[in-house]
Amino acid sequence: MDIAAVERLVKLTEASQVYQITIEDNDQSISVVNGSRTAKSSVRNPIDSLSIEVGDNTNSSLKAKNNNAQDQEALQVRSPHVGYMRLSADGATDNVVQKGDAIEIGQTIGFVEVLTKLLPVTSDKAGTVNEILVEESQVVEYGQPILQLTE
Repeated sequence: MDIAAVERLVKLTEASQVYQITIEDNDQSISVVNGSRTAKSSVRNPIDSLSIEVGDNTNSSLKAKNNNAQDQEALQVRSPHVGYMRLSADGATDNVVQKGDAIEIGQTIGFVEVLTKLLPVTSDKAGTVNEILVEESQVVEYGQPILQLTE
């Protein structure tokens, strides 16, 4: 395999949302795994968030942890578009929402830039912003969590 082609492949993979790519050439193959922060954050292993305690109350403990994970997911505002996340309207002013802000259903919480157009992201939930899960200019996928809320 051509080393320059492999270097280009690594750079392209790092700049993309692709997690892993394998290239085969005759009897040789190479796999490139994207270790960048954006790829890691968008690909989660659901087993990592589970822990099973051994004992008489294993089922109740597992159910409680599953319910907690479902509650956290239920209080997330997700991206309705694929594009670049914009936390402020122009990139120079403060973010539309900050940690600790109370938001209502229908409130604009940011924008997703799609083909140079800013599409508003409105909240489908009400609550207090507990955590902003994305950064300015980060590529977001459809359904990716943007905000974590508490009631």
